Amino acid sequence: MEKAEKIEKLRALLDPPIRNHGAFLVDLTLRGDGRKELLEVYCETEEGINIGQCADISRDIIPIIEASGIVGESFRLDVSSPGVGVPLKDRRQYKSNVGRLMAVEYRDGEEIREAEGDLTGLDEEKITLRAEKSSVQIPFESIIEARVKIRW
Repeated sequence: MEKAEKIEKLRALLDPPIRNHGAFLVDLTLRGDGRKELLEVYCETEEGINIGQCADISRDIIPIIEASGIVGESFRLDVSSPGVGVPLKDRRQYKSNVGRLMAVEYRDGEEIREAEGDLTGLDEEKITLRAEKSSVQIPFESIIEARVKIRW
């Protein structure tokens, strides 16, 4: 089975038990060969996920992964949040990052622009970033990449 097919099957299997913990699946990666694979599961909640929630999710999904036979008999599982600096992949991630500094690359007509500022608001259609002297509203559909930045 191809790696992409394994990832899609795992995504379908793991999404329901992750949702049972009040979280959502952001991303999933599978590294290594068939003998010793590393499965990385990135989860989040709208309020932010903690290590205890990740541990609970990990305990619940291990038997599902083992029973599926999708990964080899010997695998390592890491369940965590995507972390700072990793591009946001799901609109629900924005809610837990309100107030944080973000860098956003987006389309404005035919141009590609970049904006950096504090995420001050969001609704179903757009986010609002506030820089020192101005703010910008960016429709979700225009966002190419958004990352949380560490404030120094």
